[in-house]
Amino acid sequence: MKNHLNKKKLIIGYTGTKSVLAKSFVKSYYKNFILKSYTGDITNYAKVDSWLRKNIDINIFINFAAITSTTICEKNKKKATDVNFISVIKLLILLNNIQMIDFNYFLSLSTSHVFKKSHLKLKENSTKEPTSHYGVSKLALENYILKNQKKFKFKIGIARIFNYYNEGSKKGFFINDIIKKLKIKKKIIKFDNINSYRDYISMKDINTAFFKMINLRLINDYNICSGEKIYLPDIINHLNKKYKKNIFILNDKRNEDLIGSNSKLKKKGWKITKKSFFNELLK
Repeated sequence: MKNHLNKKKLIIGYTGTKSVLAKSFVKSYYKNFILKSYTGDITNYAKVDSWLRKNIDINIFINFAAITSTTICEKNKKKATDVNFISVIKLLILLNNIQMIDFNYFLSLSTSHVFKKSHLKLKENSTKEPTSHYGVSKLALENYILKNQKKFKFKIGIARIFNYYNEGSKKGFFINDIIKKLKIKKKIIKFDNINSYRDYISMKDINTAFFKMINLRLINDYNICSGEKIYLPDIINHLNKKYKKNIFILNDKRNEDLIGSNSKLKKKGWKITKKSFFNELLK
């Protein structure tokens, strides 16, 4: 994909270098942009300030830094709030106060966990009612940005990402946890409370969505999702083709879903691939 933003390559600064999303984006677009990474602790504001002042030529910033594990967020709510909410606000304020040469866009990453689960497709203006502290911390950041955007000299976009799979993802992600469970020696594996649908999007489509938002400097919030629903037990059965365990799905109570509508971003020209998500598993 060619960069039509300027004849001169844009300089993108980013945090969260260990994030699978950051690694994937860098791998996809290192030829399109000049990429500068902040590798320190995002909550060390003095260090962030010093780094920014040494890189005042940055045009765009992407914040990949976050605690995304719902389990870790519940165990340490203060740290999750500091990383996912407070530190990003501090970063925005620093960028606003430092005399950057030509800084004009900040892309903040969010999650579908901010929504109230529903059997209906979730649009950007659907009810927000997170059930985890991870979702709470991200919703707090979303609300701050949407309320205070006009106070900043630059544009701010919110990329709200639904489910995705990457082999490098840490534990706490549904598919990675299922694979770990299937690998145990037991022949009979039981799963409980999974009778629901989720929206899985490919890493490639997430990257092109980021590129589109950067390219157009899109403000406010955009769902990044496939718009298609996948039944969670179907994912388990598909993965089990490799492990051949006896699977038992317990508790057939129907749970609410998290399926997104991507029409808002599509209207901006973003195109999503039509490959089956299951083709990305067990490669």
